[in-house]
Amino acid sequence: MKIFEDCNKRYKIRTLREQHIGKMEIRFIYCLLIFGLSLVVGTGCPPQETSNPVTPENISEVVLENYRLTENETWEPEKTYIVNNTLEVPQDITLNIPPGTTVKFGRNASIAVRGVLKVGTPLAEAQVIQLVRFTSDKVVPAPGDWNGIFFDHTHDLESFIRGTVIEYASIALDIKTTSPTVAECTLRLNETAIALDGSDAHIRHNDIIDNDIGISTIGRQTLPRIENNTIAQNETGIFCENVQSTIEHNNLNANVFALRLNVKFDLIVTDNWWGSPDPIEIADVIIDGADPGLIIKQIGTVIYEPFAETRIAEAGFPYPTLLTGLE
Repeated sequence: MKIFEDCNKRYKIRTLREQHIGKMEIRFIYCLLIFGLSLVVGTGCPPQETSNPVTPENISEVVLENYRLTENETWEPEKTYIVNNTLEVPQDITLNIPPGTTVKFGRNASIAVRGVLKVGTPLAEAQVIQLVRFTSDKVVPAPGDWNGIFFDHTHDLESFIRGTVIEYASIALDIKTTSPTVAECTLRLNETAIALDGSDAHIRHNDIIDNDIGISTIGRQTLPRIENNTIAQNETGIFCENVQSTIEHNNLNANVFALRLNVKFDLIVTDNWWGSPDPIEIADVIIDGADPGLIIKQIGTVIYEPFAETRIAEAGFPYPTLLTGLE
């Protein structure tokens, strides 16, 4: 009996050891399967979008989907940023987009600025060396592909846009109750390049070309300054409902209509070049109270004399060679 029990005990020990080894083998195979499956899932499925994506340094494109800044940011000029839907700059937050940066916008995408937006070369620097580009992400782009940049009642004086190409937007710069400086930029192929509403913005040394409307101004209690620009080849160069606007030393040539007044008050716009030294030809490209056949309400008169008799050489975008390769 003792021998039988000893044999049975050894049998039980061997069986338990075999069972334990078998379980370890099963667990090992299971772990291998899980690891293999995780590799397949990791390579086959795109990562989930986050509101604050972290991008590896070796990635050249950054996709921002409904992105809201939570702290001050400075973007990297060697990367291309693709904005889908809305990019929001909240109150008390600053977004700095340095020279050399390209930003592409998806269909109906926009930037909503409630904080501070600094784009391109700082105003204190003497010269623009590289451009920022805001453009459509479409292979065949067209005006109105993306909504534009909306300054939303920030009452801000720190924002600026300098040395920047903005194209293919619905309203490239929609500026409400804030007063950024827009300097040394090219705004082209937009439905409206700049819309000013209750703004004291300073618009200077820009090329505003090939848009439906170059600049639209409304609001009566503000004093925007539109100086030393080339506003050309637009359907309407300037659409004006703010007669307190300063509009001087601009080239306003080759538009279907250089200026359209849309309020009952007179507007003084002296020392501009209208594409001709002939007052009759100048009057033909201005719509005001003298054109009853083209208007349906009481409109004031545009007082454009004295005017420049030749093109103003220092007006417009001063760095045309930087546009090479951006066509």
